[in-house]
Amino acid sequence: MFHFQYLFKKIRKHHVVRENKGVLVTFILFSLFFASYMVVVEGISVVDSYYFLVTTATTVGYGDLSPQTNLGKFLATAYMIVGIALLGLFLGKVTEVMVNISSRKKRGLLRVKGEVDLIIAGYPGGEKVENIIRELRNDSRYEEANIVCVNNQLEMKPRWMTHLDVEFVQGVVSDSKVLEMAGVKTAHTVLILANDPSTITSDDHSTSICAVIERVNPKVRTIIEKVRQDEMIFEVVDADTIVEVAPASVLAQEVLDPGATELQSAIFSTYTRGTQFNFHYQGDSKPWTEVALALLTKDTIPEGFRNPGEKSFNLLPAHDDLIQSGALIKYRGIELLTSLD
Repeated sequence: MFHFQYLFKKIRKHHVVRENKGVLVTFILFSLFFASYMVVVEGISVVDSYYFLVTTATTVGYGDLSPQTNLGKFLATAYMIVGIALLGLFLGKVTEVMVNISSRKKRGLLRVKGEVDLIIAGYPGGEKVENIIRELRNDSRYEEANIVCVNNQLEMKPRWMTHLDVEFVQGVVSDSKVLEMAGVKTAHTVLILANDPSTITSDDHSTSICAVIERVNPKVRTIIEKVRQDEMIFEVVDADTIVEVAPASVLAQEVLDPGATELQSAIFSTYTRGTQFNFHYQGDSKPWTEVALALLTKDTIPEGFRNPGEKSFNLLPAHDDLIQSGALIKYRGIELLTSLD
């Protein structure tokens, strides 16, 4: 009984019901009068009367039941006209509601439903965000993932988001209500992008977002781009992963497999252990396995090779791929090797 009362209250509060209260009351009273007439005067059962009202109001008119008196025929005709009018009104209101929902969804004003795998906060540009998501969608782990973009730079959801099945929420990202609309309470990861990589004031915006996220959902993993060199402000807001402004492919890899940006920094900086080097191989042709084992004994990490005449490196060699004399062998290590002996 409680559920019926609750449902009735919800229906009464709906704006469609409030706006058309007079029409609905008139229709209900007319229906009760017509049903009573069909039972009392025409002599049909209550169930048949209900069935007749529905088929008449919807203009189906199977013909298995029909009034026999002149007044009954007049009432049926009038009820049919009223039914057509109300049906048109109902369909119009339904269409209006559906259009309104679609419009609000495109403008990012609807709450995201279900669990969220990734929230991308900030919008440095459509191309970068789109490329991040394309990289993620290319991985089986994120092929069907629920991804949400939240920012206040866009007024409408762009086509590429629809094409890549990405949700959009519009609003100030540091607002807890906006983040909750985006599903931050169920989110697994939040990637906070620097809105303007050319100015350090972008970090102030990013850290304010991170601070609110950590308060709303401390368990979520936060990845934050930084412009300034100092990391103290990011550590204060408990950011899990702090990265310098990076290409879309690197950020996508960091989302998929933590540590990708650390690996990038190690490879492409002479200040870190694990810098990449090239060794000019002058020995006899050998399978990759032999050369890789020799590199491992030198406390290095073999990455691949490029034989003479080839334009690109083979960075994932098979164990029996042959390395020819004059090849460049790429490895990660502490110093440049002069030989493999």
